[in-house]
Amino acid sequence: MKVAALWSGGKDSCLASYEASLKGFEVSNLINFVLKDDGRVRRNRVSNFLSHIYRRVDSRSPAIASNLLSLVYKDLSRMVPHEVVPEVIALQAKAMEIPIVQREVRWDTLEVNLKSTMRTLKRIGIEGLVYGIDPPHYSLQRSEKLREQHTFLAHKDWVHRVCGELGIKPITPLLGRNPDQILADFVKKGFQAIIVVVDSKLLGEEWLGCKLDHDFLHQVSGLNTLRGMHVGGSAYHTLVIDGPLFKKRLSILKGRKVFKNGYFVLDLLKVELTKKE
Repeated sequence: MKVAALWSGGKDSCLASYEASLKGFEVSNLINFVLKDDGRVRRNRVSNFLSHIYRRVDSRSPAIASNLLSLVYKDLSRMVPHEVVPEVIALQAKAMEIPIVQREVRWDTLEVNLKSTMRTLKRIGIEGLVYGIDPPHYSLQRSEKLREQHTFLAHKDWVHRVCGELGIKPITPLLGRNPDQILADFVKKGFQAIIVVVDSKLLGEEWLGCKLDHDFLHQVSGLNTLRGMHVGGSAYHTLVIDGPLFKKRLSILKGRKVFKNGYFVLDLLKVELTKKE
């Protein structure tokens, strides 16, 4: 079966695509959405997006929906942004020799753009969508645990609802594994990635450019024990530069560390494709 994969450039979407291929699916296209939001209206757009997720709940019990939205919004409004420029994401697709569809969207246009893109891809034989959703990490605080659980259920429900309305198969290979296992599997299977964004409230700029390896696994495990930090990445975002899916690797030739809206970001100024070692 030919499928498309929602692609952020990070470890979860990459590992999900690889796991899907191991299960016999042919990942024929990547879909990369670039979120463009004005901070002044971000809350409204997030709420609009979440209203799509909970519209059925809202019709049955507006009070329940409102409570769920308020819980999940706090997670999404603090979600680590994907600061990698579209040109670098396109280089990943070129390195894997997989066609990519890239679109600039807002929170409130994300679903309609996904549906439009998938309807177009269905015409060329795409029958499923790979999504790198992973199970939540249960943090130390009860309120955070509830928010993570509701966020996870909201994302899962949204993916299945959208795929159902499109008549395509939802493919979520990472479900059923905990975040520690997913991160360990990513490293074990030979993928290479670096950290390109960190939440300054949890991590310092020295983390930028760090490789995901066994030493990294040990460090984040320690932070999980001390601070309850999500091992899977609620405090950081990654860029995959090599791995089993890649025919070539991404080489970071020039970059700079910048502070942006509460996050430390590795601004990639020069990236090239090079032959694999």
